[in-house]
Amino acid sequence: MTGLINDRTSDWEDRMLARPTTLGIFAAMALALPPSRAPFFTLGAGGAVNLAVTSDEARFGMSPVDVEGAPLLTISLGATSAAGSLSLSISGDRLPAKGRYPVRPWEDRTASRPQFEALFVAGSPDHPLGAFRGEFGWVTITEVEPGRISGVFEVEGRGFVASDVNDEDRWVSVRGRFEAQGDSTITSGQALSASMQ
Repeated sequence: MTGLINDRTSDWEDRMLARPTTLGIFAAMALALPPSRAPFFTLGAGGAVNLAVTSDEARFGMSPVDVEGAPLLTISLGATSAAGSLSLSISGDRLPAKGRYPVRPWEDRTASRPQFEALFVAGSPDHPLGAFRGEFGWVTITEVEPGRISGVFEVEGRGFVASDVNDEDRWVSVRGRFEAQGDSTITSGQALSASMQ
């Protein structure tokens, strides 16, 4: 009987000692897996309005209609629920390759060089504080992969604040970064063709 108890105790001790080892293996495997990267953006604005926004509302997609005969891809940051939003648009039917792109007003674009147009709206959709069009700056695309695009931006915008819509010569500086997820208008073929450029 004592031998049976000792055998059971020994088995129990073996299992208890094995448990931390098993947990350690599972923990190591979890750390080795790539983290799930959810869409996000952060931006800070100063000048005519001052605010800081962090949100998971970061998407990109193709415009349902061509703009002046060309398709338009838009990266939309905070369009429906954040305390501020930024839209970054570029002509073309493909994701932009990694690199630095100028921000210019739509009417100042050139066909020979891809560039972004930017529109910053301060405040929430139901309580806007102002709207500013990007006059100059940069968007740097840091990563492009199927269904995902990442980058940083610096935009100097001119526009108006809600308390004085007649003065359209107010300036704002907007800086931040994003990791956006493609919407249903983006196909994996478009993302793959951009990432191989």
